[in-house]
Amino acid sequence: MSFLFVLEMIGTAAFAVSGAVAASRKNMDIFGFCVLALMPAVGGGTLRDLLLDRFPVFWVADTSYVIVALLVAVAVFFGVYRPGERFRLLVWTDALGMALFAAMGTDISLAFGTGPIVAVMLGVTTAVTGGIIRDIMCGEIPLVLSKEVYATAAFATGLIFVAVLTASDNRNLALIVSTVAGFTIRGLAITFNWSLPRPRVRR
Repeated sequence: MSFLFVLEMIGTAAFAVSGAVAASRKNMDIFGFCVLALMPAVGGGTLRDLLLDRFPVFWVADTSYVIVALLVAVAVFFGVYRPGERFRLLVWTDALGMALFAAMGTDISLAFGTGPIVAVMLGVTTAVTGGIIRDIMCGEIPLVLSKEVYATAAFATGLIFVAVLTASDNRNLALIVSTVAGFTIRGLAITFNWSLPRPRVRR
């Protein structure tokens, strides 16, 4: 079992929790939990693989991703939550999934032969696409389109991965450093309500 695979399973579980919790907030049935757990868990990676012409798509080649997401969905469905706890759980598990998938998406894209800029952009795609699908299905404005520091954190994660890999030529180190950095950036944004500037309206 490779280090990358372990990280992928952690990221899949984290994103699946965010999707299942979103379903819980909308009072969906267990099927809804499973669908919304799968969307962030495999959605971004699916689009990445299609853009890279990488077949079979990762979750078709290895159903472990789907199994983990569905198990998480069932576990969250039978969970008990205190008032206000579900949104915090969604936001923080989403932050972890974002950081992990941005780093791994960049790594996979580089390994597939793309240049650094394309790899970082595909890392961002891997990190944010599934969450966009999840939020749209829940009738919410996607986090990536709000004023919060979200896609920016994913972009920074990819850049840090490329920088550390270039400097050290150590793939595992690059994955760890970039994931921790991306999660920290997103975590600070959540904690201190950081946001990107909006244009001033002229009167």
